[in-house]
Amino acid sequence: MNRTSQKLVDGLTLPSLLCTQAERFGSGRVALREKEFGIWQEVTWEDFLDNVRLFSLGLGELGFQAGDKVSIIGDNRPEWLYTELGTQAAGGIVVGIYQDNLPEQVRYIVDHSDSKFVMVEDQEQADKVLEVKDRLPKLHKVIVDDLKGMRRYADPFLISFRGVQELGRKVNADEPGRFAEQVAQVRPEDVAILAYTSGTTGLPKGSMLTHRNMLNMAASLLAADPMYPTDEFVSYLPFPWIGEQMMTVSCGLLAGFTVNFPEAVETVQENIREIGPQVVFAPPRIWEKLCSTVQVRIQDATPFKRAAYRLCMEIGRRVAERKFQKQTIPRWWWPARFLAEVAMFRPLRDRLGLSRVRNAYTGGAALGPEIFQFFQSM
Repeated sequence: MNRTSQKLVDGLTLPSLLCTQAERFGSGRVALREKEFGIWQEVTWEDFLDNVRLFSLGLGELGFQAGDKVSIIGDNRPEWLYTELGTQAAGGIVVGIYQDNLPEQVRYIVDHSDSKFVMVEDQEQADKVLEVKDRLPKLHKVIVDDLKGMRRYADPFLISFRGVQELGRKVNADEPGRFAEQVAQVRPEDVAILAYTSGTTGLPKGSMLTHRNMLNMAASLLAADPMYPTDEFVSYLPFPWIGEQMMTVSCGLLAGFTVNFPEAVETVQENIREIGPQVVFAPPRIWEKLCSTVQVRIQDATPFKRAAYRLCMEIGRRVAERKFQKQTIPRWWWPARFLAEVAMFRPLRDRLGLSRVRNAYTGGAALGPEIFQFFQSM
């Protein structure tokens, strides 16, 4: 990391960075966007901070103390970020749990991490925790975001996400300075998240990552490959994975770009196309799926279209190779390059939701050279 990027994060924590960005952008810029019922719901930076503040203060009213842990099970939604940053603002540590974990796996992580609270997205996830709660002696409360189907639940362990925020609203009205005082007490060397391994080679192990870890990681990436407040990013990979934490939380806060949450897993590709993000992060399986989708459709196309596709891809491949070798593209290639761009590459990128992509990343596993070549050519 260079000195400039180091200075960007010196003395900062994730909650204090949120406060800084909220003061910088206020209600004039969208921080988060979530698609619900077919409509994109926008959350400004001011509203983002307000939701985090209310949840954080509400946790304190439930007995939460600095150093306590909150486990989270749920889909990518604004409420995950409110819970994560609200917990950290209160001096706590966040533990992400994958949605497809079975009740016994959930029990292990909640118990192993000494989590006193669990925030769950819906009835399905709440049932997992309630099933094993008798073997979780340290657990105080289960916080539920979506209460659909839970009207008849009367377990005292349960409290709604909005209920926690209402507790925080009362505290904020009585002590408007308490949240700022809590944030000021959080130090960069404090642990921010416990990132658990998948457990494929044994019991899951928790990696302790501090606020400094998280922000230095983002500063290093932004120093090498800048991102901007005007950028759009679509968050759909699991939050318990450190890769999504790096992009959505660390880079999102430091760069100040807008984070978008899809309506459902099934609509991710459609929602990415609607947003047209400048920054895309996906594991190899996603890039491979996009490539495969294109190739399958080309096989079903007319002979003329298949020939045009092969010609355009060959033009793209040669141009890309010259660019990577830092060679000048001959002038007689310019018309062919322009025609390939207009005839195929531009419509294809738009179809895949990549029309405005500037920064495209992959990680988590190896990506085959033929997939790299496909996207470089396009």
